[in-house]
Amino acid sequence: MVWRLFRFLVLFFFLWVGGCASQNSQTHGDPLEPFNRAMFDLNTNLDKTILIPVSKTYMAITPKPARNGLRNFFQNLRSPVVLANDILQGEWARAGNTLSRFALNSTVGIGGLFDVAKAEGMERHKEDFGQTMAVTGIGPGPYLVLPILGPSSLRATIGRFPDHFFAPLTYTRFDDKNTFTTTKRVLKFTDKRSRSLQSVNKMRESAFDEYTSVRDLYWQTRASAITNGKDNLEDLPDFNVGTVQ
Repeated sequence: MVWRLFRFLVLFFFLWVGGCASQNSQTHGDPLEPFNRAMFDLNTNLDKTILIPVSKTYMAITPKPARNGLRNFFQNLRSPVVLANDILQGEWARAGNTLSRFALNSTVGIGGLFDVAKAEGMERHKEDFGQTMAVTGIGPGPYLVLPILGPSSLRATIGRFPDHFFAPLTYTRFDDKNTFTTTKRVLKFTDKRSRSLQSVNKMRESAFDEYTSVRDLYWQTRASAITNGKDNLEDLPDFNVGTVQ
């Protein structure tokens, strides 16, 4: 369902941008602000009415060790996506680290439930095709708020497609359905949202304009991710900006 909405939004974006980009009242870098604010409000309402209660229930019924194991498992599953983008960016040392982590955690770590690689000094890092495109000099394009998925940019949105095909679970089917992929997405999203409950609540209480705060935070975190943290940006929160909503 989410993937269908995502594909529809990409098509809708190209139809929308021609009519919106020339309006003088729109913020620089955010020519789709009216549309984005509408999506932001939709996501916020869904978050408050559905995601927050589900996340709180998940935390209440799932012991912390189990939640940590599930998070490690999902992070390990994403290793092939990270590895593919490490290689495409020519980051050979980081690619070796990703491959070593995946091999160690998948075996000694029992399928990734335990992050034994971190205990051995091999820190995890994130990469995606949006970052790969940025490294090659492709600009970010306008800011874009995706339904359910939250803050993004045109470049990052397009980058989701190659990453989808880099993921091994994309090719697993049960009874001719992507059962495993769908289940993984739901559980991963719930787990990530549950870990950001307090941080997001603090942001909502302190932000003068939550929309612009999230937008600015998105650009900062993406800039830091693209340079592999070399920007040394300070005071960034410890939660994934994609879970802000």
